[in-house]
Amino acid sequence: MILLVPELTFMTGIPNAKKDSRMLKEVTREMLQSPSQHYARLTSLLRRIKDSPEASGELMRWGLTLAPDIHRTQGRILPAERINLRHNSFLPAEDLSWNKEVTREPSISVIAMNYWLLVYPKRLQDLAKDLVAVMESVCGPLGMHVSRPALVELKDDRIETYAKTIRSVLGSEDKVQLLLCLISSSREDLYGAVKKLCCVQSPVPSQVISAQSLMGQAGKMRSVVQKVLLQINCKLGGELWGVDIPL
Repeated sequence: MILLVPELTFMTGIPNAKKDSRMLKEVTREMLQSPSQHYARLTSLLRRIKDSPEASGELMRWGLTLAPDIHRTQGRILPAERINLRHNSFLPAEDLSWNKEVTREPSISVIAMNYWLLVYPKRLQDLAKDLVAVMESVCGPLGMHVSRPALVELKDDRIETYAKTIRSVLGSEDKVQLLLCLISSSREDLYGAVKKLCCVQSPVPSQVISAQSLMGQAGKMRSVVQKVLLQINCKLGGELWGVDIPL
């Protein structure tokens, strides 16, 4: 058992009431700072402490002093790793991102989506059709084959409706490679129910997509679908990329 002193502890995380996409983006931007940004913030903190009589006095009371600059040391710079795809290899950019390369070139190995289910509520039927069309459009450069799905339309988006329908369909079909669920918004309760059903009760690879993530500026759906197909390929047993390991 670990006993914590309340006065010396702080709550972490974001309350559910404040957890939305905009808030998460702001938190991510604050966390993913560049080394130069980290340095600027640390030196600014040191300068504020030095210029504050109260802070400086408290440190002196404890017999402590802070150097005006952070400690400098020579770090080891590792060579860039070459990323291998099926036909080509490349060195990642300075930001270590290779999203463009893996969406323009075939992956090392791909699994064809020959028989899969698309479950969606009736009010999202137009978005479901657009989703399938974009999947068929972007799968080629990835080296994947995406057949037309078996469409399962729901009368509403209640958890009970999703669970009952999915359980019924999976119980009567034994060749399903993947279950893709389109939900109206990012609901943790619905997401958890679908994942529990597909991971525990009726094991089958699954993917849940929020309608909100597909709507917005032009080209957003295409970008999201490319990333989703890469995830699906991995879930089906495919291999996206690799690196040379000299062993």
